[in-house]
Amino acid sequence: MKAARLHKVGKALSIDSVEIPRIGAADVLVDVQGAGICHSDIHYRNGVSPVSELPITLGHEIAGVIAETGGAVEGVEKGDRVLVHYVISCGSCNYCRTGREHYCAKYQMIGKTVDGGLAEYVKVPARNVLKLPQTIPFEQAAILGCAVSTAYHSLKRGNVGDNDTVVVYGVGGLGSHAIQLASKIFKAKRVIAVDISEGKLEIAARMGASEVVNANSVDPVERIEEITEGRLADVVLDYVGQRKTIENAIRFIGMGGRVVLVGVSPDEIQLSPYRTIIGKEMALIGSDDHLKSELSKLIELIESRKLDLSTSITHKVRLEDVNDGMQIVEGNIGNPIRVVVVK
Repeated sequence: MKAARLHKVGKALSIDSVEIPRIGAADVLVDVQGAGICHSDIHYRNGVSPVSELPITLGHEIAGVIAETGGAVEGVEKGDRVLVHYVISCGSCNYCRTGREHYCAKYQMIGKTVDGGLAEYVKVPARNVLKLPQTIPFEQAAILGCAVSTAYHSLKRGNVGDNDTVVVYGVGGLGSHAIQLASKIFKAKRVIAVDISEGKLEIAARMGASEVVNANSVDPVERIEEITEGRLADVVLDYVGQRKTIENAIRFIGMGGRVVLVGVSPDEIQLSPYRTIIGKEMALIGSDDHLKSELSKLIELIESRKLDLSTSITHKVRLEDVNDGMQIVEGNIGNPIRVVVVK
């Protein structure tokens, strides 16, 4: 089969011919129909967030059809349409038994520590797949695997409620879906999007942002103070992760607010606990990954038409052109929301 493999950090992926994975008794083989290209894949390629070993097949946003099942597999069968949950966990520790599998001490990640879905087939544990209704296209299902679910998880981590003013910093794949989720599902009172791209801010407005702020044109802190009449935000979600955006996120937050850090970068920050965490009684919260239970909820939301991903796939590429897709994501070419590799 063909697979997009990272052989050397900082270099383009190679389209290799490799053996189709052999599955174990508790595994399934998925015929990949859609695989999203996440900004995390750029981080893995560039070494910002290191993979476990090289070479490795990237890709953690995966949807497809079960092509083969192991002898001990129950509940799914050949031909089933499925979404893949990328967190591989032991299933038996206290964290796994209480639905917090992303804390598992034996944590592995499909597409980072084991081979992923930028390939024709991928091997995954059977308990890592969720059945997909016929009404959800594969490319939309694929981005549920991170772009939508990780945004959903971060909003839950921020305890977003219907009386909250929410600031979304960075309108990429995660931020754009956080805006739609915050406004339509979490029913936030006000959603303010901050970015440096007018094109991204236009997307934010379409996704449900009540206000947009171009941080290149105005002082974003002053503008948010103006919008909120000095109250500032109840929740700020930073999907960029750079020193400046994190510092601004802390400045955006009002008394008793929650700052949720999601974006990844090599930057480090310094802060005064008294003037920030203590003085504002603010919470500084990390958000990483998502839960399988959240994927189930998102499938329900799409099926019930409460969540609409029909405009989220802005670019589609073939596996052979995966490096073009990664360039679109990295260079923000054409204001992508999500780029998906399709068959």
